[in-house]
Amino acid sequence: MKNRNESLAKNTVIFAVGSFGSKLLQFILVPFYTRAMTDAEFGVTDLLQGAVSLLLPIFTLTIYESVFRYAMEKETDRKGVFSAGVAVTVAGIGFLAVIAAALTFFTTIEYVPLVAALTAANALRTLLSQYTRAIDRSVLFTVDNLLMTVAVLILNIVFIAVLKLGVEGYMYGYIGANLFSCVFLRIALGREARVKLSRVSKQLLKTLLLYSVPLIPNAICWWLTSYTDRVMITGMVSVGASGLYAAAHKVPSLLSVVVTIFFQAWQISANEEFKKKDIGAFYSEIFRAVSGCVFVISALLTLLCRPITFLLVGEEFHPSWVYMPVLILSMTFFSFAQFLGSIYSANKKTKMAFVTNFIAMLVNAALNYVLISLLGPVGAAAATAFSYLVLWVVRVWDTGKIVKLSYDLKTLLPASLLLTAEAVLVTLDLNKPLTYAVAGVITLAIVLLHLKTLLSLAAFALKLVKKVLKRG
Repeated sequence: MKNRNESLAKNTVIFAVGSFGSKLLQFILVPFYTRAMTDAEFGVTDLLQGAVSLLLPIFTLTIYESVFRYAMEKETDRKGVFSAGVAVTVAGIGFLAVIAAALTFFTTIEYVPLVAALTAANALRTLLSQYTRAIDRSVLFTVDNLLMTVAVLILNIVFIAVLKLGVEGYMYGYIGANLFSCVFLRIALGREARVKLSRVSKQLLKTLLLYSVPLIPNAICWWLTSYTDRVMITGMVSVGASGLYAAAHKVPSLLSVVVTIFFQAWQISANEEFKKKDIGAFYSEIFRAVSGCVFVISALLTLLCRPITFLLVGEEFHPSWVYMPVLILSMTFFSFAQFLGSIYSANKKTKMAFVTNFIAMLVNAALNYVLISLLGPVGAAAATAFSYLVLWVVRVWDTGKIVKLSYDLKTLLPASLLLTAEAVLVTLDLNKPLTYAVAGVITLAIVLLHLKTLLSLAAFALKLVKKVLKRG
């Protein structure tokens, strides 16, 4: 248990270096975007990014997920796996190009070539990035993340601030940064990323597609859960309201930074350790640590979301803070569901990942229609939070059939109720001094609930640092 905890910690630190640096630069871009664009333009860029997120798994058949899962296994022909991934991805890009050309020629839909180009660049970059992580090139993966974000920063400043290209400039920046990342990774990987189609057998292709294809509807369901609210806000309220809602996701994304860093490392450990007898105890231990950190960070972000918003975004976007507390709550529940989702990946049972996401999608769609009509964008945030809670609960029940986890309900239930109460209280903002006094007490209560876990993590981190220094 000790060695694999240290391995997980080491990988987490490596990914943290790249992710914190890249996310920091992205946060530098948020004030820039919200001052250089109107809320309507920012809303359009968010919808275009959403379109790319939807098209990516469809036209790549999510083959990058198979490449990551199977390239990790030492007995697998890694170059064959990578070559198969490249073949499927390139074929998908070709098919996408034909459809994009037809839509451009026969319709008046805006931004089709840009969406297609960004999807293609993103597909190649995702494949290379996942392969890099799978073959234990974590440092290279981290460096690429940093360079990619620097490229986004430079290109967006040039295209948006200097050339005044607005939405088009935003897309050009991301297309260019993704292509830069592809070239960098291909050069850095050298022979490890050499494509040899002769090593792609029908059986290998079948194995990879049997794993990845069921993840397509899973990805679509995830997209619908994540982006339906923004599309419905655009249709039922306005594009400007959708822009504010998009900006409101920036503070919850601080929590996403921490979660993403951990899950990049956790996927490796989960896949490597899954066949061991004590995997249930390992999962339970890690989940207690993850849930403690997520609850505390969420409570602090909820307490501070308003001042952070005023510092982070332009004045036109200040009203977006009111959507943040409930979005932070939704990200909390999603983090727990995402943790349990790693069980499906490690056990190669991708079907239930889709089924559970499909249930959450149906709940989200139904609630969106009702709650947006009643509450506007706040209703969309509430629908998302409840659907992710359902996703988490369903996965607790379903993954228990694969791995038995022990949950500390005496901590989980009170923390969930306290965070929900804090989110509602801050959103209502009925009496500012009293609101934040009570929210502060709730935050302190959540910290005290997880104090033992936090102290244990601090002690483990300190011991690890001493060990590294001693070796040095």
